Amino acid sequence: MRAQSTRDAWESFQSGEATTVRPQILTSWRRARSNGIDPQRLELTHADIDAQSPFVRAAKPVLLKMADLLVGSSTSLALADADGTLAWRWESERTLSRALDRAEFEPGSRVGEPVAGTNGIGMAQMTNRTSLVIGAEHYKEPWHAWACAASPVMDPISRRVFGTVNVACRAEDANHLLQVAVRTLVDGITTTLREAATARRRRMLHTHLSYCGPAAGPVVTIDQRTMIVDNAPTELRLDRAELWSIVVAAGPSATEVTLHDGWRARLHPVTQGRLHDGVVLVLERDRRGSCAKHHGISPLATLSPLEQAEFKVINETLAECGGNKSEAAARLGISRGTLYHRVRRYRLG
Repeated sequence: MRAQSTRDAWESFQSGEATTVRPQILTSWRRARSNGIDPQRLELTHADIDAQSPFVRAAKPVLLKMADLLVGSSTSLALADADGTLAWRWESERTLSRALDRAEFEPGSRVGEPVAGTNGIGMAQMTNRTSLVIGAEHYKEPWHAWACAASPVMDPISRRVFGTVNVACRAEDANHLLQVAVRTLVDGITTTLREAATARRRRMLHTHLSYCGPAAGPVVTIDQRTMIVDNAPTELRLDRAELWSIVVAAGPSATEVTLHDGWRARLHPVTQGRLHDGVVLVLERDRRGSCAKHHGISPLATLSPLEQAEFKVINETLAECGGNKSEAAARLGISRGTLYHRVRRYRLG
């Protein structure tokens, strides 16, 4: 009975008539309509995925433990990244796999609400709350056969959304246990992330201390959220976000970077070949630099206001892309050649 009333409400809404449906669903439908989303066709866009991202690496083992209990239950488990792109999926049976593929609910599909309308992952990311979408509550008609519960996973350190967990089944099999399952998974993933973050910070501190000593110069160890400093002179201006942007722009293979105010740093990643586990910077005066550097003048001081704005946008975009210049160029809407030219011009790597 409920399924038919929801379908009637969906049809009334699509016809522009007044309708009665859960308030959060109606609000989402209105957002989907304002975004110009087609309610009758899937036509999902796709994006590259990182199957080895920190979120997937932390969450996948937690989901697979529950998967053992779900075999034969016509249930699917999935992970989406912070941008709403499906990054990983598991299902209990092959027929379900084929049906989900036909519904374009597959790794690489962008299912965030702004591009795919009302669905579990999209609503969870939009509201930062656990969501449940059943049958015709989905904005897109081809998804009316499905039910899904989803919940965002917060980074336990930064409190930013790290990704989203989704539990799905056929609409006729939906019940409150979907939400129970997704909340249990989120708790398990959050615990795993917290333990991993604690272990990473211990490794950072241990590596940092290995470069410190009575005769050592300034030593700074940083990652995306942390900065550890030893022996830094008071006149040395240290900004964690700026330092991290410079390191990320240089890339994991760099051994040295030029800083501001006549300083340079030798780079020592905590984990060889990876930046995101943290990097030790052993600082020293740059005796090879220009007169401007020797006199403590930042390279930015020689740029026009427009160039400074461009420098900031490119620097921040490179940091957001983890130093991936191809991805950064795509986001900036410029060719890779142009980006490489700007990187050299602004000494970003």
